[in-house]
Amino acid sequence: MRRGALEISLKSRCADETARLESALELAGAIALTYQAGDDSAIYEPPPGAMPLWRETRITGLFREDSDTERVRAAVRGVLGKEYPLEVRFLAPSDWIDVWRDHFSPIPFGGRFWVAASGQVVDDPEALVLRLDPGLAFGTGTHPTTAMCLNYLVNHAAVAGKNVYDYGCGSGILGIAAALCGAAQVWQTDIDAQALRAAKANGEKNQVGGKITLCADPDDAPAVDLLVANILLEPLCNLRWQFEKHLKPETRLLFAGIRDNQTDKIHDVYGDAFTIETADQRDGWVLLSLTAKHREDPRARFPRCEPVIAASPETGAACPRAPCGDEPVEPARG
Repeated sequence: MRRGALEISLKSRCADETARLESALELAGAIALTYQAGDDSAIYEPPPGAMPLWRETRITGLFREDSDTERVRAAVRGVLGKEYPLEVRFLAPSDWIDVWRDHFSPIPFGGRFWVAASGQVVDDPEALVLRLDPGLAFGTGTHPTTAMCLNYLVNHAAVAGKNVYDYGCGSGILGIAAALCGAAQVWQTDIDAQALRAAKANGEKNQVGGKITLCADPDDAPAVDLLVANILLEPLCNLRWQFEKHLKPETRLLFAGIRDNQTDKIHDVYGDAFTIETADQRDGWVLLSLTAKHREDPRARFPRCEPVIAASPETGAACPRAPCGDEPVEPARG
């Protein structure tokens, strides 16, 4: 019997836990999140600027109809731990894309730039529309980290004629946006093969596939003008040795996936060689912009860390990393 779309529900009792559950569901490929009271309590009165929460908040992730249930479970538990209680159910068989569209409306990002699903109407004949339908890869523009990156790319980065590296590309939305805004060439990489397939399909759908190079090996990208990494804090810290391979003297690094109480860690890891500025801040998330303090080739200045193998916090897969916040490691000789 054909099943419908997959839903996974989790319960949170504080804002920090809510953020962690959001990340787990989105990194597992949720195409929409909904929030409901997890009990009969009244909503808390939140402090100014905070997201309203109940005493217990039920967060439900919607996953496409053809999702691999065990893969999704494993991805969520890879972030939250094997024992975290998950509530799993299937919707009645239906057109799961219509279910997703109930949660998703066209999103404006300043000027004429919009993100919308195929077939959705944007009432602006001069609009530049990035078309993105639901898929297994993370990134639709609704999460604050993706929204901040899009806003920066569209309104502040002046990407026309530049080379851009979308590191941890997910659905490909950020690299596609850069290409639509006039980037000369875009490289995209992700440790999830499904994400690379989704990014390829989405690039072709938006008629910018010819500008985008997909890299199964992140080393395949050259030095670029702008490197965007919308990933979590731990890989941002651990991957400095990787990012340094793609820098030119004027390269800007754009880091998202950082909570507003985590910025000190980025300063600890990158502050010796980079000027770090807050480019945007939304709903407890921060977008950081980094530029090299010294204008000679920055790759000659950074300490080389010999990568080791660690489990990715995004998927549980093994990935190369360097120590986060440790003393510089002497590279292997010989």
